[in-house]
This record gives sequence, structure tokens and C-alpha cells, in this order.
Amino acid sequence: MPETENRSLVLLCLLAIFVGVIGGIGAWVFRLLIGLFHNLLFLGKFSLQYDASIHTPTDVWGAWVILVPVIGAVGVAWLVKTFAPEAKGHGVPEVMDAIYYNEGQIRPVVVIVKSLASALSIGSGGAIGREGPIIQIGATFGSLIGNWVAMPTRQRVILVAAGAGAGIAATFNAPLGGILFAVELLLVSISAESIFLLATSSIMATYIGRQLLSMTPSFNVPALEIPDFGVGANWGLILFLPFGLICGVAATFFVRAIYWAEDKFDAIPGNYYSRHMLGMAIVGVMIYVMQLYAGHFYIQGVGYATILDVLMNALSDPWFLLLLFALKMIATCLTLGSGASGGVFSPSLFMGATLGAAFGNVMHMIFPGLEVGITVFAISGMAAMIGSTTGAVFTSVVMLAEMTGDHNTVLPTVLTTAVAYALRRYLSPASIYTLKLNRRGHAVPEGMTSAFLAAKEIKDIMAHNFTALPKGETPPNSPGVVIWTGNGNVLSVERRFVDKNRAEEALSVGIAERHLIVPEAMGLVEVLQKLQQRQAEIALVSAAPNTKIAADIVGVVTVTEISNALKDAAILQ
Repeated sequence: MPETENRSLVLLCLLAIFVGVIGGIGAWVFRLLIGLFHNLLFLGKFSLQYDASIHTPTDVWGAWVILVPVIGAVGVAWLVKTFAPEAKGHGVPEVMDAIYYNEGQIRPVVVIVKSLASALSIGSGGAIGREGPIIQIGATFGSLIGNWVAMPTRQRVILVAAGAGAGIAATFNAPLGGILFAVELLLVSISAESIFLLATSSIMATYIGRQLLSMTPSFNVPALEIPDFGVGANWGLILFLPFGLICGVAATFFVRAIYWAEDKFDAIPGNYYSRHMLGMAIVGVMIYVMQLYAGHFYIQGVGYATILDVLMNALSDPWFLLLLFALKMIATCLTLGSGASGGVFSPSLFMGATLGAAFGNVMHMIFPGLEVGITVFAISGMAAMIGSTTGAVFTSVVMLAEMTGDHNTVLPTVLTTAVAYALRRYLSPASIYTLKLNRRGHAVPEGMTSAFLAAKEIKDIMAHNFTALPKGETPPNSPGVVIWTGNGNVLSVERRFVDKNRAEEALSVGIAERHLIVPEAMGLVEVLQKLQQRQAEIALVSAAPNTKIAADIVGVVTVTEISNALKDAAILQ
């Protein structure tokens, strides 16, 4: 069986199940690694158990805690520099780059290096998240399986997206969020096959994750039973318009700040080791100062303990909440900008929660009778910061419902996220993921694109300027396609065109072209795939399937027809 031949849906389903199992186990192992490094470096003990929802004890090392992130930086720099440079950063851009520019190929070593480097970054106090690494880890497993079982690039890319979705579904206990993330950001096109495989992988990963981790939502707050956003609170929806604008500005600033910090660190004399150690030393000072004056580290690691404090209204001073927002953004920029390995989901959740709670508290001061709870603003801010920074708008709304176990905040959450995303797109067309690739000169789409081409059949774009002639006859002296025949069958194809560089009497020049014959009901995308697979230039469209009879040819498709179809599709984008 040729490597480029499509694999059956049954086989792909089995592979997707395997990817999901690996994704669920991978999320569990990754959390254990974070716990190992966190307990060793912050508590001086060997243990794999770590609950990120509980604040880290601050009485172990005293001022020496400043060195904990620095020690982690040394290990991260050694791992990344020695084994896999692509493991540096927040992971998702590397997966997108592999999909669009490397045929879904990701080096196997990335799984090991990314796991260790990211776990060490987070465990040593880096202000980053665990979702970016697990997305890259899951995607790498999908790529590996797509190579072990030879298949076309299109199907391998689906497995890569399925692996990424499985990772995020398992780590957040959010199967719908995992599916939507892959659909919005990773899939090149959406089809029944790709949706089925994504769903299979994410469901399996979530099931495994729940068996190994827990069945509870990521933010399991019993008091988080928000009443329906009913008639009495309807006028409060108006407040989520300006709040969405604030989140859009904050998201734009965050997107730009990450890469500004990266550029500044790259310009500092020294090497990867010295720059990353410098950045993490500043983060160490920040968490120590927070310990001294606020009682907790607050901004270190994934920050879930602080988010829970916000959701439980344990933090209500607007000025302190805004301080946490600013410090988390600075710490994340220092962590990633200096060369750490980790994600941006968790920092976005943290900043959205603190910004939302601050805004909500101010609104309650201005409008004492406001019936919209502070927690509603916090949840809406979390979704808005994720959706606007990453471009995964629907993912963020659905994931917040899954992560909190609450579905009563949909109206304000959708409104805030949509406004924030629209403003961020206006101020910064590239997301926090696509901007990294744009800086490399790689253009990738953000969000779901039109399926106009996928809806086209080859008969919709074919031309009729062809002539069928027995081999040896004199071809017409005019542009067009000549189909040479023998015994009524197609033998070869020649494209004739006007050569403006030759004398006027030599109107046409013939060029033999590789061809394939396709039925007129075949989809345009499938025809393009076959042209690429067989390195052909012309598709002959036949009224009868599986035939080589010249009389059945009803049209031809050349680069001209394909170009026109692309122009038509571009108008709809």
C-alpha cells in the first residue's frame, strides 16, 4: 500500500482511541512531574502529590526561595538547548507550524524534553501554565502514530490535532473544550471524519484523565452556584460591553508584551543560560516580596490557588486585584520571554479573574443594587482573556463552563469574550500564537475559515476548451488542451498556449502534461490532493467513473481554473 493512500476510517478511529489514551496518561504523568519538581524545590521533600489549588507554604526557605526559579532555569536551559530547541516557549505555535509547514511532522524527542522542561519551569515557580506543554506533547504522539502507520499528510494532521485536543481535554477535564480548541486553532479544514476522530480522542482522554486524576471540575467551588442570569440582572449585561473592551485592550497588551520581553532578553549580552537565569531571578524576587507583604506567593506557577481565592470572594480589594493582574503579566513575560517552557492559558485565566473581580467590585461600589455577582465578572474575564489572546473564542466560553461546572454565566461570558476578541483583532490582527509564527515569516489562519472550496465539486470549476484527437493528427493552432487518443482511450494530454516571445505565425506551443482522470462529482479538495500525490498538472473530468474512454471526457481543470476558484474563495474570507 503506497504511503500516500488514505487509511480507512475504522483504522483511524482505533488510532484516535490510542492517541486519546496516551493523551490522558500523558496529562497525568505531566502533573506528577510538576508535583515532583515543585515539592523538591519549594518544600525540600520527595513527593509526586501536588494540589495547585492550595497555596504553597511560604515558611520553608525564607529569602532563599528567590533561588528556586533560578535553579529551575538552569535545568530548563540545559534541556532545551541540548536536546530540543523547539520545546522552548508555549508550545501551541510549534504545533501549528508543524501542521502548516512541516506536514504534521514533530520530532519524538520533543515529548520527553517538553515534559521535563515544562514541568521544571512550572514546578520551580515560573508564571506559566501546563496546557501549552500537554498540547504539544499530545500533538507529538499524534504525529508519531501518523508516521508509524503510513498515511497522507491530511490524515496525519488530523491525528496531530486529535492529540492536542486530547491533551487539553484531559488536563482540564474539559472534553468539549478539547474538541473546540483543535477545531478553532489546529484543523486545516473541518469534515465529518475530522470531527469524529477529534471527539473519539478527546472523550477517551477525558475518561482516562478522570480515572487517574478526578471527576471534579478544575475549579471545584461548592459555593460557585450562580443563580440564573435572569430578568433582574438583565440590565447588568450592559456593563459587560465596557468590560469586554477593557479585556480586549489587556489582551492586546499581553500579546505584544510577551514578544517585547522576548526581544529584550535576546538583546541582552550573554547566552541562553544567563538570560533565563536573570529573568527567573526577577520572578524569584517578585514571589518573595509577595510572600513578605501579602502572605502568599500568589503569582508563582499556574496560579490556581489565587484564582480560587477570587472565585470564592476571598480577595475583594480592587487595587490589590489590579496589582495581582499587573504582576502576573510581568512575571509571565519574564518567564516566557527569558526562555521558559510553558503555556499561556493559565496566566490568561489568572489575569481575567483578577481583572474581572476588580471591575465587578468597582461596579458594585458605583451601583450598590447591582444583582450581578462578582464571580460572574471574574468568569467572564477568564473566558475573555483566553478567547481574545489565543483566538479560541468558542473554546474559552465552553471550557469555562466545564472548568467551573457552571453554565449560568453564558450570556455575559459570550458578550465579554466576543467584544474582547473583536477589539484585540482590530488592535492586533495576530493572536499570541500566530504572532510568533508571523515573526518567523510563516503565515497561518486564525480561527475557522470558509469551507467554500470544500463544498465545490470538480465539475463546478472545469473548463471546456479541449480537443480530443487520435494520436498523429495535426492539433489546432490555438490555445487549449489537446487529449491524444488511441483506440478510443486517453493516451496523453498536451497543453497548448500562445507564445508571445515567438514570431506571430507560431501561435501555439505544445507541452505534454501529466494528467489524471476524475469523475465529475469528485470534490475539488480531493482532486487537488490527488494532483499533488501523483505530481500531475491537469485533471480530465469524466462523465463516467473509472474509465479512460476519451468520449466520456466532459471538461478539463488546469492551473487556470484552480486559480480562479481560489480567487472566488478569497472574496468570501
